[in-house]
Amino acid sequence: MTIQKLLATRDDAIAREDAPAYLAALDAIRLARIPAQIDHCIGNEFYGPKLRDAGINRGADIKTMDDFRRLPAFMTKADHRASQQASLEKYGHSFGLHTCVPKDSIIHVAGTSGTTGMPTFYLFTRRDLDMTYEMVGRMLKKAGVRPGDTVLHLFGLSMWLGGTTFMQSLEAYGAHPIPLGAEAGVSRALQYLAACRPRVIAGTPSFLSYLIDRAPEELGKPASAFGVDIVFCGGEPGPAIPPVRKKLQEGYGAKVFDTMLGGWGNAALECGGEHHNGLHFLADEYCFRYDLVDPVTREPIELKDGATGEGIHSGLYYEAGPGLRYATGDMLTLHVGTCPHCGEFGTRYSVQGRADDLLNVRGVKIFPSAIKEVVESLRPRTNGQLEIVLDAPPPRVVPPVAVTVEAGEGVAAEDFDSIASEIEDQIKARLRIPAKVSMVPEGTIPRSSHKTKLVRVRDAVTG
Repeated sequence: MTIQKLLATRDDAIAREDAPAYLAALDAIRLARIPAQIDHCIGNEFYGPKLRDAGINRGADIKTMDDFRRLPAFMTKADHRASQQASLEKYGHSFGLHTCVPKDSIIHVAGTSGTTGMPTFYLFTRRDLDMTYEMVGRMLKKAGVRPGDTVLHLFGLSMWLGGTTFMQSLEAYGAHPIPLGAEAGVSRALQYLAACRPRVIAGTPSFLSYLIDRAPEELGKPASAFGVDIVFCGGEPGPAIPPVRKKLQEGYGAKVFDTMLGGWGNAALECGGEHHNGLHFLADEYCFRYDLVDPVTREPIELKDGATGEGIHSGLYYEAGPGLRYATGDMLTLHVGTCPHCGEFGTRYSVQGRADDLLNVRGVKIFPSAIKEVVESLRPRTNGQLEIVLDAPPPRVVPPVAVTVEAGEGVAAEDFDSIASEIEDQIKARLRIPAKVSMVPEGTIPRSSHKTKLVRVRDAVTG
């Protein structure tokens, strides 16, 4: 059966809101894509040995989705970097041994910031880039972006996927991006907001929140006075936290959309309701983003509504340097059914946090975003900025958990102790862990124009 017919079967199941038929149709689409993708990768010096060690000598050896889901993870971020280092030493380029096409067919490169080591690169052939444009186009259309709309681009305008790749995708869609980037800083971003009157603004939630705080002072008007209708967020927790979401919605007078644009065909968009209801996955025929495994045992988890596990990512129709059984480190919860906000039937997922950011405090396991949600709930006495300071890398944390929190604008220093005590009480009541909170004046915690880190491991020398 062709992909088009399989997609029609999927769409019929969606129309009938038949969850079992829908999940079966998705498996059929994946199973139709996987053999060709394995055949594309098996001649590669990185993937070939791993596939053969797993008993796979050709794509036809995968008979069922269970066969595929029981394969081990073939790559982690550490493996990704090691593959790049090996290709740098062997071939003089750092695209990685897992690159499955000739170097001269790569026409676009994206990458991470590289703040913790060598950047990880994402490579695109013409087909890969066209597919990415299609995925981003679906995301933009679903959010209500129109061709010709002005988009103030305030993600870090660097090589990462939310940077030049997203900006080029906006152009391909027919939008009118203003490629300023977060590197320009708050004052410049506000200047462009006032001068360009964008209908759409895009950036990390922390950076966009900071613009709301600074707009009255720098522009003499609130950020909501400049005609923004649509806010795209991504790169860090935020829109899933009710106080953050409310601030962005009210601060811009706009709909707020959480997004995920990852490598190898991944694109997802939350539908902009009053509450966060998960990200609608937009790329089922190209990418298997939410193949879930237990983060400890690595056993597959049944894919059904409410299932939670670590995401194993596989590009199903990707040429350049495809992720195949890539352990993302993201802990995802899968939602299958009708979205409570927009009424659309399908697959959504929520990002709970990074598996390696999970904190284990005397047996209580929490993600840093849970502490952030508590801090955000005490606005305006806090401004939501925080830093969890650990003596050693997670997961094990010796209590109490040290948390530095910024006070809200105009909060007197003599009130810091009482606010700190209230935050400690709220963390204890809601999360069942002890915390030691230190309040600091607004502007003390460093801001990032890219992803804001909630956890810092204390340096043994500098503290």
